[in-house]
Amino acid sequence: MASGTVSFGAIERLLLLGGSWLTAELCRRLAGGRLGLALFAGRRHLEDAIDTEGTTLRALVERLGVPHVATDDINREPRLGEFLTGRTLGIALGAPWVFEREVTARFGGRLLDFMGIPLPQLRGGAHYCWQILQGSRRGACHLQIIHGGADTFHRGAVIKSRDYLFPAGARTPQDYFDASVPIETAFVLEFLDEVAQGRAFACQPLQEQFSTFFPFLSTLRQGYIDWRWSTDEIERFICAFDRPYRGASTFLDGQRLFLRECHAERVDGTFHPFQAGLVYRVTPEALFIATRDGAIVARDVQDEGGRRVVERVRAGQRLLTPQAVLDEALRFEAVYDARGLVEPAHESTR
Repeated sequence: MASGTVSFGAIERLLLLGGSWLTAELCRRLAGGRLGLALFAGRRHLEDAIDTEGTTLRALVERLGVPHVATDDINREPRLGEFLTGRTLGIALGAPWVFEREVTARFGGRLLDFMGIPLPQLRGGAHYCWQILQGSRRGACHLQIIHGGADTFHRGAVIKSRDYLFPAGARTPQDYFDASVPIETAFVLEFLDEVAQGRAFACQPLQEQFSTFFPFLSTLRQGYIDWRWSTDEIERFICAFDRPYRGASTFLDGQRLFLRECHAERVDGTFHPFQAGLVYRVTPEALFIATRDGAIVARDVQDEGGRRVVERVRAGQRLLTPQAVLDEALRFEAVYDARGLVEPAHESTR
């Protein structure tokens, strides 16, 4: 290793650590190839859907014949040693653990973290949800060195980067996944080819003065609509919790409803704040909901059982999220481990 550069030597085995749509695509592309592929994932990631048909990561790797281990803590996982040699490369992709220094040392400098965000910004979780809320279309791929320990978490030097922009038509997290996964897959495969060619990678430190952090989110605990927001703010909020997630929610006569496939509309003019949340038009396809400076047209409205309710709503009814619910959503802190939301265990956005 030269000063300021890193190389990895001959690699014969690749460990993917964590679970995501990108993890799934890499398994599809690399299974049965020249590298011995294996996956270590948290239990919740193995049961997450990794395509629009609802296929779980576990079902995919079992079908592909990829060796996989479900582990609540990679630092205490006895089977890790079975896959570690002097020619093993590990890449973490949304891993639910903080790698301790002792485990990191066992990789001999060949443990990397893939980050699909414009580092050092957007650290934390629910990256695409926060970007949609902000109206950000910046995409990025980074591979950074994992040094181990909480004090170095996501702060290692970057050895490979690529910036891109999400398309103008991307509105929901699913749109962001659809756009990012092909780019991220090509990025990682290019890196593996460069490793095979013996390339040395320059180490670039992060500019920490520009760092930002936004926490993980829980759709069911935090995805509540405040009808006092502006039309554009409501539209972005609903989009942020749209597919592949459950949807942003509110209440109609005390019944919780989930909204997806919504867009802002101003053809009917503006409304008084007292009208915000009122359903003023119902068609077979959508609800038209007044906001203080426009309207929201909602095409996918479901009850808690997943049943479509558009045809059951009457014009003149009001959608309302109680203030106590909004306050609790702001106070709630979503914390996850390898099994899911720590307390209480609810469906989440990640």
